[in-house]
Amino acid sequence: MKICNTEIMKKIKLLEQQKNEVEAEEMRIYAVTYQTEKDKFDNGYNFASTRKKIDEINAEVRKYKRLLNYSNATTTIAEFDMTLGECLVYMAQLNNQLYTLRRLAQQEPITRRSTVNGVIEYTALNYDIKECQAKLQWVQETIAALQVAIDRTNLTNMIEVD
Repeated sequence: MKICNTEIMKKIKLLEQQKNEVEAEEMRIYAVTYQTEKDKFDNGYNFASTRKKIDEINAEVRKYKRLLNYSNATTTIAEFDMTLGECLVYMAQLNNQLYTLRRLAQQEPITRRSTVNGVIEYTALNYDIKECQAKLQWVQETIAALQVAIDRTNLTNMIEVD
């Protein structure tokens, strides 16, 4: 059966959610509190079967993540001449730049302030604000195009799943 990258990501998310539910249930019932031996009851908790269920879910998650990682390492996004994995790294790098560029683009070219002693100090930027704003615009447009390319690839790239 073939499924796309997005379906694999959804399966991983559902499996992780399922595992969290099993673990939450375990934390809720792993012990019983009672006052006398005849008040003690069996709530159905079984350590071995719970661990087995979690191990099975983990194995399935590893299988899907291996398939997704392989796809990320081998699927090329032509518009960017990079693999899907490289594009994901590039997206993170661009998002980091975006934060810095937004901050730099909002600065005033020259500011002045008075010190506690009444001396006036000036602060001037060491860069061209228009150049910074142009770079910011380019990064924003590149992020948008990259996200569309990644989403398209994740929806159209099919992977054989056992």
